[in-house]
Amino acid sequence: MASRAKAWFLKRWPALLSALLLILAFPPFDGWPFVFVALVPLLWKLSSSDGKDAWRSGYLFGFVYFLAQMVWVYKLTVHWTHNSFLGYVPWLIAASLAGLFYGWVFVLMRHCYIRKWPWLIPVVWAGVEVCRSYIPVLAFPWALVATPLYKAPSLIQAAHFGAIYLVSAWVVLLNVILAMVCVPDLRPKIRPLLVAFLGLLTVSIIQYRIDPPADVLPVTVVQPGVDMAFGNPATVHEEAAFNIDGFMASALTDGSRLMVLPEGAIKGDDDPPKPPFRLDPGLPIVFGAQRGKGPTFQTAFGFDGHWTHADKTRLVIFGEFVPGRSTFPFIAKAFDLPTGDLDASPNGVKNLVVGGTAVGPMLCFEGLFPEVSYLQARNGSRMLAVMCIDDWYMGTPAPEQLRAAATFRAVETGLPLVRSASTGYSLALDAHGNLLGQLPLGQPAALRTELRLPKESALFPLLPVFPTCCLITVFVLPWVKRPKKPADQ
Repeated sequence: MASRAKAWFLKRWPALLSALLLILAFPPFDGWPFVFVALVPLLWKLSSSDGKDAWRSGYLFGFVYFLAQMVWVYKLTVHWTHNSFLGYVPWLIAASLAGLFYGWVFVLMRHCYIRKWPWLIPVVWAGVEVCRSYIPVLAFPWALVATPLYKAPSLIQAAHFGAIYLVSAWVVLLNVILAMVCVPDLRPKIRPLLVAFLGLLTVSIIQYRIDPPADVLPVTVVQPGVDMAFGNPATVHEEAAFNIDGFMASALTDGSRLMVLPEGAIKGDDDPPKPPFRLDPGLPIVFGAQRGKGPTFQTAFGFDGHWTHADKTRLVIFGEFVPGRSTFPFIAKAFDLPTGDLDASPNGVKNLVVGGTAVGPMLCFEGLFPEVSYLQARNGSRMLAVMCIDDWYMGTPAPEQLRAAATFRAVETGLPLVRSASTGYSLALDAHGNLLGQLPLGQPAALRTELRLPKESALFPLLPVFPTCCLITVFVLPWVKRPKKPADQ
């Protein structure tokens, strides 16, 4: 038994080491430079693996990696179902599904080695990230390999031209280069890959220095400081309204021209809503709330004397809806969501024009999706506003990953972004993802900031091209014939 375990470890240690190194790059460890070396052990092993070994190593890597990345799902599910056993179900399902994706990606990357195309490995990795970000029902762009680099905005500006997936490919490219150094037969192929890596780095640095003409908009970002998930349901909205009223008075005095509140700032599902806090047409406001009954939407509302709204398009699986509820009655009974199952907007991504400013709202989970912010920018939005409740998973690494996503959305669109949460992270970013200000976690506070809104659209129109090409590649590659072996002399 011991010898079998030893043999298994000797065969699988590169997968375990790569998973561990990548976990260390993410919150709560925040060792972001590890992303540039984390995959080297597994890529080195992959160069001499057969198909089955590549699949098994990839699956093990993905399962271990996502056990760490999705631990917050356990806490969230237990709070909603009040059942510790059920908490393990979505957590283990998520890790198991991730194992399938990473098993697939390492089989595809092995194909790249076989075809003598190591340069294609970063494209394949990015393609599988795109696939798991948009696969129907299970779409979940979580723990993308570029995510930890939000702490270094100057390094991620390539996202403006190919979304976060181009930065992921860039990160994997350096891992491939370092792995090839360890394989003598592959060393001669390193030079063009190194040129490509340095070229993307140069593009990022140049883009970081571009500062287009802009108008200045004074904005107040409010953090009510009230736990909207686990606070007393009878008093949380009144407490939040009391704090909001105070911040609104200050914002009217300091000349703010827009106030952004979090999701869940009011109770009820009226349309138009009936906020318990003061409204003043002289201070345009946006916030998130629930709208309607059957169908029921999570909605961004805007008020400047007149009401406008935009419904949420991306919903959290097991958080805002449960798949299979109508087919499997036991699921309906076990996963009883506090808000009931919500519906996605049938009208697509819409912005809000509030006080003469086109604002691109994103409600919580939507902030993870590059296509939502891209469509907001294409619709003419001049700034992005993320409104959320992170209280469900405070005390886990999840809120920081959501905060990281906001940085990438700003860089991708070239638009400034504000993020308002009930207890945090509430912040403001410029169009390059630089932090303009952030409120302390858990405290009632307001952040006044002056956003620079580009006079003309800064959106790169071909932003979706790279992710689309990567996605096509992962489905076409298995059908490409392998090169013939040279005949024996």
